[in-house]
Amino acid sequence: MAKTRIVITGSTRGVGLRMAREFLSRGCAVMVSGRTWQAVDSAVAQLKEQVRDADVHGHPCDTGNYTQVEALWAAAAQEFGGVDHWINNAGIGQAAAPLWELAPDEMEAVIHTDVLGILYGARVAMRGMSPARSGTIWFMEGYGSDGRIMKGIAVYGAAKRAVRYAAHALAVEAKGMGVTIGTLSPGIMVTDFTLSKLDRSDAAAWKRTRAVFNILADTPETVAAFFVPRILAARKNRTHIAWLTNGKIMFRFMTAGIAKRSVMPE
Repeated sequence: MAKTRIVITGSTRGVGLRMAREFLSRGCAVMVSGRTWQAVDSAVAQLKEQVRDADVHGHPCDTGNYTQVEALWAAAAQEFGGVDHWINNAGIGQAAAPLWELAPDEMEAVIHTDVLGILYGARVAMRGMSPARSGTIWFMEGYGSDGRIMKGIAVYGAAKRAVRYAAHALAVEAKGMGVTIGTLSPGIMVTDFTLSKLDRSDAAAWKRTRAVFNILADTPETVAAFFVPRILAARKNRTHIAWLTNGKIMFRFMTAGIAKRSVMPE
């Protein structure tokens, strides 16, 4: 039986790396990617240690560089003979700050990676998959995708709102071409990257932030274990896979005094 072939951008850490491991544990062939060869080689070595006989390969890619995104597709196509699932996971956040206090170069970096990088990935994957009339392109959503507003992340939220629009637009444009489009909503995850963006200067505010995170947040391992089997089972265009649903949020707040979840460091 042929292996399912997966490409995950931004998969040398966080939920991307954990998804790679989950796919490999299910017998898939996986191409991981990060900005540098050092990061890619480290991730590949780690995955080979964790999963016996892992069919894992890696190729560096800055998703904001179209030529590098094309090269990532070419590397996967050469290694696997094609791609069944292309997961647009690479993204960066912003420092918690009002729009007018954020440095222009940081604004540009967020839009470059979180919007343009996603569009580049979608274009490359669509052009690669459509001749075979098969494959699925996945878009990773984030806070702001559904239009909700949080102070201090205006640029990141705008980028994630654009991601949802791009996914829905591509699903309409690709109808009848054999390629399906899906979205992934991971909720709030505790990662080194997330923690580095949180402001701890105000002790009282940090205490409130920790309390909310301990109720709502999860580890990348938990989210990846939820996503992967559902990605592999998806067949319909515009499939939406959400981990932190409104029902789950309500349940967690209602049971917060009993559950006493603790996922955040002090």
